[in-house]
Amino acid sequence: MRKSTLIGVSFAISCLSLTSAKAQSDDFGIWTETNIEKKINQRLTLEGGLELRTRDDGFGELDRWSVGVGADYKLTDWLKAGVSYSLLDDHNHKVNSSGKKYSDYWGLRHRLNATLTLSHQFGDLSVSLRERWQYTYRPEKTVDRYWNYTDEDDDAVYGEPVVKSGATQTHTYNGKAKSKWRNRLQLKYKLTKQWRPYVSAESTVGGSGLDKIRYAAGTEWRVTKQHVLDLYYLYQHSYKDDDDEGNRHVLGIGYTFKF
Repeated sequence: MRKSTLIGVSFAISCLSLTSAKAQSDDFGIWTETNIEKKINQRLTLEGGLELRTRDDGFGELDRWSVGVGADYKLTDWLKAGVSYSLLDDHNHKVNSSGKKYSDYWGLRHRLNATLTLSHQFGDLSVSLRERWQYTYRPEKTVDRYWNYTDEDDDAVYGEPVVKSGATQTHTYNGKAKSKWRNRLQLKYKLTKQWRPYVSAESTVGGSGLDKIRYAAGTEWRVTKQHVLDLYYLYQHSYKDDDDEGNRHVLGIGYTFKF
């Protein structure tokens, strides 16, 4: 077996072991994405992609799907600017403060990103800093809201949600917009012609301060010039309620076709 293949297999096994051990207390998800890139010239690149995310024990529940388009423009050898738009469809599960009323529904969001990426090469080591302004708009949506009933054996513990005739009511979630600033520092090393392992840390800051930090370790596998795979493990630490996301362990895989 080739050395490069052994590296990939070892990385995948390590991610699975680490995720299995830590996912007992935090949520665990699988993130997958497929992208296409078209290089118009030496400076301009167009891109599009589709992403699927799961939560609660990996394949247990679909969390989100999204589709997006964007463009990157290389201003200099070390500075790149980009803009993108994404349509996101999220699976939302909301419970009120008493824990008795809940809603379970899918809701759309519109997201715009404006990005500047600074990068520099130190031999085989690449260092990049990505600064991104993110604007997300969630349209108004009216949904059915149900009741949880207390467990007969212990009134202090709520049982599984039960839907009974006449026990539903509608609730309207108002339209809401959020602006956030995301900062990502990434180190990537050219190990071989095909393999480029990397580590990164990304913070997200909202209007009231730090929302979350994501730490990632992974590797690019450049199968050919046109076909690129991305394998990674990511840990997300949330400091406050951010679109109902909490602490999360993620195993991710991405595929990009370049032409």
